[in-house]
Amino acid sequence: MIAVPSTQSVVCNLCAADDTAVVARHNGFRIVRCRRCELVYVNPRPPSDALVSLYAEYHARDGEDEASLNRLMGNVFRESAELLCSSRDASRPGRLLDVGCGFGAFVALMRDRGWEAEGVDPSPTVVAAAARKGRTVRLGTLERIDSPHGIYDAVTMFYVLEHLPDPMSALRTASELLAPGGTLLIRVPHTTPIARLLAPLGLGGALYDPPFHLYDFSPVVLRHMLQRTGFVEIRTFPGKTTAPGRLGARIASRVFGSLAAGIHAVTRGTVLLPGVSKTTMARKSSD
Repeated sequence: MIAVPSTQSVVCNLCAADDTAVVARHNGFRIVRCRRCELVYVNPRPPSDALVSLYAEYHARDGEDEASLNRLMGNVFRESAELLCSSRDASRPGRLLDVGCGFGAFVALMRDRGWEAEGVDPSPTVVAAAARKGRTVRLGTLERIDSPHGIYDAVTMFYVLEHLPDPMSALRTASELLAPGGTLLIRVPHTTPIARLLAPLGLGGALYDPPFHLYDFSPVVLRHMLQRTGFVEIRTFPGKTTAPGRLGARIASRVFGSLAAGIHAVTRGTVLLPGVSKTTMARKSSD
């Protein structure tokens, strides 16, 4: 159990209802599902200031360092870079903000491709490490960023949205920061289907990782959130898999990732395998 100074109850971030069913318990926290819109979230949860403190050393959990995180996300980063670069004229690389950028690996990758890329992260440790490598990364959060509106051509969030206390506000902020027609690229886990399968064995709750993860997004729920915050041309797909350090986790990631990609391809993009992480791309409306 993780000790926090206090907790607070919240209503559904998507529909503002206070009508939930408990789906799991872990680390002394309840994970609930909104009966109206199906958003899954931790309730009650630590207040925002306590969460910032918890996240300060989040990247160093379980002995993870920059090298292991780069291996974990390497395939996802490279695929995302290709997707963003192919969405623009190659002669005109854009300006990009990577939210929750960690050590700045994706920022460096995009700068190598000619983009004016920068990142923001709440961890002083990783921001300092990124700065030592000359990466354009600043300490802070999306909620408190002071960049002018409309200056970015792309905003990316790799496994970030599930950590944020107010994802709807974060998506609105991302929309404000993007130029008309700009691209939002998000990578999020989808834990609930697997957690339900493992629940009879008493194992499902651990997958939610509360209070570090505050939300779990199905593709349908995430689409509704994006639509309500002004995004269009929303597309969700399995994407490349992560490469965890542990052999068993790495094999599982590859097997289920390949299965998800195969099902998605065979069904011409109509079926998304539940329970695997997915990438979502959307555009800010040009209107």
